[in-house]
Amino acid sequence: MNLNKNLINREEIIEKGIIPIYNEEILDKLIIKEDVNIEEIYLYSQNTNILKVDNEEFKKLKSLILIREKASDIAKIIEKIENNIKKDDLLLVKLIDYIIEYAILTNSSDIHFEGSNDDVVVRVRTDGVLNNLCKLKNTHHQRLISRIKILSNLDYTIKNIPQDSRFTYKFKNESIDIRVATTPTVFNEKIVLRILDKLKIEYTKEGIGLFGNNLEKVNKLINQPSGIILSVGPTGCGKSSTIYTLLEDIKSEDINIMTIEDPVEYKISGINQINIDEKSGFTFEKGLEAILRLDPDKIMIGEIRNAQAARTAFRASITGRMIFSTLHTSDCPSTIIRLQDMGIENYLISAGLMGIISQRLVRKLCTCKKKVVEYVDIYNEELTFYKPVGCEKCKKGYLGRIAVFEILILNQKLKEAINKNKSLDELNKIALDSGMVPLKEELKKLLLNGETSLNEIYKNIITINE
Repeated sequence: MNLNKNLINREEIIEKGIIPIYNEEILDKLIIKEDVNIEEIYLYSQNTNILKVDNEEFKKLKSLILIREKASDIAKIIEKIENNIKKDDLLLVKLIDYIIEYAILTNSSDIHFEGSNDDVVVRVRTDGVLNNLCKLKNTHHQRLISRIKILSNLDYTIKNIPQDSRFTYKFKNESIDIRVATTPTVFNEKIVLRILDKLKIEYTKEGIGLFGNNLEKVNKLINQPSGIILSVGPTGCGKSSTIYTLLEDIKSEDINIMTIEDPVEYKISGINQINIDEKSGFTFEKGLEAILRLDPDKIMIGEIRNAQAARTAFRASITGRMIFSTLHTSDCPSTIIRLQDMGIENYLISAGLMGIISQRLVRKLCTCKKKVVEYVDIYNEELTFYKPVGCEKCKKGYLGRIAVFEILILNQKLKEAINKNKSLDELNKIALDSGMVPLKEELKKLLLNGETSLNEIYKNIITINE
């Protein structure tokens, strides 16, 4: 295997299971998967060290190297743009492609393009946290914004009002939906790209983090013939992914599942999904009323936003339909109070509401973590847990995220308490007595198991009133 290095197709051999790490002259090292036969690959490999790793480790190394190379590509193309007097738009097109591909490779959820007095700053949200990716001179801001608007079929001549749209990006033979939102700011327009990559979602209950007692509770809920199941929590906590996973689980040829969403985030084969269009008057309320005339068995409402939509959903649930939806509340008991505050009658809540799934997404600690023993005020005891450190393969000590759940199944005691208009404290006590494990305690389990940090717990639960 003493062949010319120019014959090496780097991308192809990485996909086959070989990572060449080389300088400008020769290959220094080949990292290969344990199940790859190197003799089958044509490589210039004279005097090359060969390191065999298991397939999981290879996957991590491959991801790390591809991310580093894409970051390097971004830096090089920005240098060319800054040094190009003619302002070549093709370079700008390539830069946007590289930024999107970097975000996809790093499993980022959003890309922010922000103007300032001097620079355009690009930030990506990875594992729920925004990180600076790159910046270029503010003189390129308008061309950058216009290119993204053209890509997403927005009017690039409109700069003083918000716009939103979406487009599909082709990457490694996959089509990835990207949602685009623009708004004017004091410096210039800001654009945010939301990456809706359905390949990131593991459409199984175990894949989103449901195990043990929580899995049993969810299985019990989704096997009910009718009623409402609510997924609740703050923005970005994974509510939609949970609902999509449950729909995927119950999907069957003998039932009609319909959704009404703003917008449809992930397209699922075998489910009838409808986009609302408020500009034309097609609202959640009208969409839900239309769905009810189309013989549905299961219905998903993207979000309960007001009393009218909520009341229609609850009335549909007590006539024999199973409804799935989301709501912005902090925990399960407060969801009941929120529905009451929206004006939903107690008899509708107690009759229709089957269960509530409250959740958060917390960052997982990398293996570089360090063990500490400290007093923790929110648990009022000394605990042994881990803190983030940071290494070459993680983001400041974290690698990926994990979901944590608080699940409440409404029993007769809770239904009676709702009808009697009991307070939040009383509802919370009954919920705990009925077997609900609060988020605070579920997070403590992750802390003690070394899966997350104390800082992540502080970020995800309210402690000010304790």
